[in-house]
Amino acid sequence: MSRQITQPINQVRLTNVAVVRMQTHGKRFEVAAYRNKVVNFRQGVETDLDETLQTDRVFTNVSKGQFAKNSDLKTCFGTTDEEEICRIILMKGSVQVSDMERSAQLEATTKEVASMVAAKCVDPNSNRPYTVSQIRDAMQRAEFCVHPNRSVKQQFLDCVKLIRSKDVLSLERAKMELCIVYDPSSACDEEEVIRALKDAGVASKIDAKESGNGAKRISFLADPSLFRVVDTIAKNECGPSGRLEILQQVVIDEGDVTFASEMERKNDISSSKTSALAATAEKLVEDDLAQMTIADTNGQDEDDIAEARPISARKSNKKAQKKSKKAKRREKEEAAERQARIGAEKTRQAERAERLGLDREESNTADTGRGGSIEAKRACNTCGGSFSAAQYRAHFRSDWHRYNMKLKMSGAAPVSEEEFLACDADAFFD
Repeated sequence: MSRQITQPINQVRLTNVAVVRMQTHGKRFEVAAYRNKVVNFRQGVETDLDETLQTDRVFTNVSKGQFAKNSDLKTCFGTTDEEEICRIILMKGSVQVSDMERSAQLEATTKEVASMVAAKCVDPNSNRPYTVSQIRDAMQRAEFCVHPNRSVKQQFLDCVKLIRSKDVLSLERAKMELCIVYDPSSACDEEEVIRALKDAGVASKIDAKESGNGAKRISFLADPSLFRVVDTIAKNECGPSGRLEILQQVVIDEGDVTFASEMERKNDISSSKTSALAATAEKLVEDDLAQMTIADTNGQDEDDIAEARPISARKSNKKAQKKSKKAKRREKEEAAERQARIGAEKTRQAERAERLGLDREESNTADTGRGGSIEAKRACNTCGGSFSAAQYRAHFRSDWHRYNMKLKMSGAAPVSEEEFLACDADAFFD
């Protein structure tokens, strides 16, 4: 009996396939596309349908090779043109992806959002940009979730709002340097333009001067959110000859950080914080005085006020006092235990130091008897100071030595270790 030999004739092997599914009118339709082309087609990067689809047929089940009926296509989509139906399914259907592909896509989107935030935002105190790693850490602390299907620009705006609302990082959009150019012969009042800019919120570095080709220009720094408002002002105030030009997309401070500028910035921050605390304290004092005045005018003392309070409020106050007493008792017990541990640790360290001191004294005596010498201290030619052999090697890898070498190459005098530690050391190596 002869055996029938089957050959793989007229079989389409679908490899690297991504099934895009769409369900409508109670029926399911599928198309077979390339994995790396579906996202590009939805974003408009890829427009050729033949480069996106593996076959231009509409299926009810791709894995079984079952094609959709024309009557079902006419009922559900209103047409039998399979090319048009494939476009609809590609744009509105759902794509099944693996866990690794999803995680890779999320990682790429997160990196793009963090890079855009680092490129377009600065620290408002120093007007310097943050690194991508700092932005990603702030995104994690602010619990910002990246969406794989939303645009990067929209997620960038949402990320900046969330970081600022949760006060995770001192962050603001970098200013843009814009310029309004107009013809001096036109009926354009320069004072009116400057007043309109200030009313719109532009109040930094407004400079009016004449350009080389006879036209007049007003340059200024503005927040990117005010671009359309400023463009409207240029068209309304300066007429047809007025136009808005972008001189610089992002205005940031560049160059090395000096010791004097860093100390001045930290002093400004501390003074602003001190003034804010002083204002808060003054407000609290004024509120207390107002409450005392109201109590005196009503002729009520503290006992009368306490009796006038509702019973529920008095019960809650008693519970709070009990809780505070328990908390104070617990704090005292913890402090006593902590002091006991500290005392035991100090006693143990003193015994160990005494034992090691005796051993070292005996070894030094033995070495001196053999003609040996005590280890000599070494000094750094750049930073000064005296170090042992181990400290000398570690000193050359420290941030203090690196910063002094940087000052030495630029021709400036080195700083001491106390001056270096008084500043924010991370700012010297951005």
